[in-house]
Amino acid sequence: MKLEIDYTKKTGTIKQGFSRMFPFLKIEFFNTAHAPGEPTSRDQLIADDTPFGKINGIVKEGSINIHEDDSVAAVEQSFQQKFGLAVQVFRKQNNVWIETTKTDQLTLAEQNEKGKAASTFPVHTEPGDRYLEDGQY
Repeated sequence: MKLEIDYTKKTGTIKQGFSRMFPFLKIEFFNTAHAPGEPTSRDQLIADDTPFGKINGIVKEGSINIHEDDSVAAVEQSFQQKFGLAVQVFRKQNNVWIETTKTDQLTLAEQNEKGKAASTFPVHTEPGDRYLEDGQY
């Protein structure tokens, strides 16, 4: 998958492209990078409607090729090195998004499969019960 970064494109557009290829993963953009193996502070999260040109003044334009056999760590490092963007990959687990800080050595395909396995479970309901998804009430 090839993702194009330019100053007018919004972060949400890149996130959607990534999630189309890896439906049980998502990327988030942050104002500052995280240390290896450490989570990123949620107060540094960049909104989906933010153009890349307004993030930090040093974002570079270009493209990045992401493959399913790339490790999470390699993808995060590529965004930082090529564009000056702090990125964190998250994996879906049931109805929660988990930062992959302790499993960054796994490939995107492996992470996506872990997310699929953790989010695909049989639903057993009794009469009168209802199944709630993604925290909806």
